[in-house]
Amino acid sequence: MIEAEFSCTNRSVVRGYGTCTDGPRTRGCIGVNIIIIGPQACGKGTQAAKMAGHFGIFHFSTGDALRAEVKSGSDLGQELSAVMNAGKLVSDELIFNIVKKVYQTHPEGILLDGYPRTIPQAELVKADLKVDAVVEIVIKDETAVERISSRFMCSECGAGYNTVSLPPKTAGVCDKDGGALIQRDDDKPEAVLKRLALYHDQTVPVVAFYEALGVSVYKVNGEQSIDGVFDSILAAIGD
Repeated sequence: MIEAEFSCTNRSVVRGYGTCTDGPRTRGCIGVNIIIIGPQACGKGTQAAKMAGHFGIFHFSTGDALRAEVKSGSDLGQELSAVMNAGKLVSDELIFNIVKKVYQTHPEGILLDGYPRTIPQAELVKADLKVDAVVEIVIKDETAVERISSRFMCSECGAGYNTVSLPPKTAGVCDKDGGALIQRDDDKPEAVLKRLALYHDQTVPVVAFYEALGVSVYKVNGEQSIDGVFDSILAAIGD
């Protein structure tokens, strides 16, 4: 349980259950910072949104945050825009500057969705942000490949299909306009396996990094239904 393991820092009321005091951390009296990690197709984004809503904390998604910062026209946004327009990779330091900005404006706590993804990123977070818990959604590689390689889209209108969960009425044909269904190169099994290899090599060690720091790590079976995964998360970290 998160609330039983950490001392109060008097940051903010999370869910409106009372005023924080400088005693032991209790449920609802203070902001919490949670990291959610998992391979592609594990449902991490869906669970992150549900967790953020449940705990009343800010959902931080790297892609969304980058786009929002650029759109804002801030100094940081202009710097990011220049880097991306030049076709360069955004540095760990620039991304963490966004994390810091979000953290400073959301004292109720934040949920980091898929960040940090590497040990160097985790080191940056460690230097500036207290992490209260890590949730790792675990699925088999075969499950990830099956879920992603089942995705197809219409070559005409872009409508999405899934041969397992949302198949077209006629195989290979869009229900809406009769267009041919195609698969993105990124969704093909060989591409998925390459990204999974990167995940195991670069991101899985982040879990061990936080375990070594004494942060509570909760491993959740992602092979369940969406509601089943969420119930398991709540059971693990405390409702």
